[in-house]
Amino acid sequence: KNEATSKEVEEAKEVVTELVHVLLTMTGAPAFREEFSEGLTPFGEDLEIESMTSPGGFLGFDPSTVPVDILTTASRSLRVNRGEVLQEVVRDYELRAIGHDGIHGDDREKGGGHYQEVIKVRAFLEGYRRAEVRRISRETTTLLLDKIVTEGVEGLDLTLASMGRNGDDTSDAGDLNDSLLDYLNDAIRQQEKKVDQLVSSETELEGVTVLPVEVDRTAKLWNVTNENGERIETLDPTDPAVKEIMEDEFLKSQQSDVVDETRSKTAPEQLLLLLCLLRDRIKAEAAFSNDEQGRNLRILAHCIHARSDKERESIIMKEMGSSLNRLESFEELLNSSIEYAESASHQLQPSKTSPLNIFVLKKIQNLIEDIGEKQSWKASGVTGNKP
Repeated sequence: KNEATSKEVEEAKEVVTELVHVLLTMTGAPAFREEFSEGLTPFGEDLEIESMTSPGGFLGFDPSTVPVDILTTASRSLRVNRGEVLQEVVRDYELRAIGHDGIHGDDREKGGGHYQEVIKVRAFLEGYRRAEVRRISRETTTLLLDKIVTEGVEGLDLTLASMGRNGDDTSDAGDLNDSLLDYLNDAIRQQEKKVDQLVSSETELEGVTVLPVEVDRTAKLWNVTNENGERIETLDPTDPAVKEIMEDEFLKSQQSDVVDETRSKTAPEQLLLLLCLLRDRIKAEAAFSNDEQGRNLRILAHCIHARSDKERESIIMKEMGSSLNRLESFEELLNSSIEYAESASHQLQPSKTSPLNIFVLKKIQNLIEDIGEKQSWKASGVTGNKP
């Protein structure tokens, strides 16, 4: 993951410090207005602090008077290191505010009340930061869902492979980070509630409309006797009547399973499925790096899940073209995967089976060798058929 550099953190700290001071100056708090240097316009020459401060004196912080442009300008800096820069700057102003208030505390008439304004500004900026993070995550999620619907899994893979990865929230829409997973987890929880409510409402409607009560025929299968005061239930599987009832119940259970599996999913259920698939795919993407090794792992995953050798060959040619170096690099990964699958290392965990299909891997290996021979023959420049 890419973390913010020390230079980026310092630059963000300067921007956030200026923003916090501007907002505190707008409250009309006397100590903060005195601290503000005359003529200083940290967010551009068009920003007039005096015009934004309350003419009525110390009226307190009013979020509705904050210009949108200064928040937009400082948005990226507020998100550096997942808001740690903002918290550090605000802590410094809290200490200064306590010093300004002295023994007067929150009494504005006696010169206090500065600390309360810092708390208000902190809550406002933290709320704005979280809203920005959520907005960006929502835009990224919408982008990826559109890719799944319009271009399928292949389009999603190409998009994820080209997206950046960041350790904090400074990226714009189109990058992968922890906040995106947090947003997806929250969206999945909310969607699960909607689906549960939908299913429960459908069940209630079915309970109202379905009047016939199905009799449990299996209750008649058991012969109940008493021996020495104990209740004993026995079943005779050779009885034709018993056999008929058991076969009927078995067919009913199979039919009910088929109905559940083939039942068309509602729109909320389809969205829930897409969100879950997208979250799991992004988690898997975290294991792939944006280098040659990561590319080879993706190609191998596609080849393993391909339905035919023709489809595998198409994937390999599309991803590697006529590059012999790429083929050799991919073949090295394939050989090591086969060695791992053939080894007994997976048997150290008795509850697990071999994680790789050796038969499929060897088919891919033979395909790679054939493609390599063809490419080498073409690269040699010799005309005619390959011997």
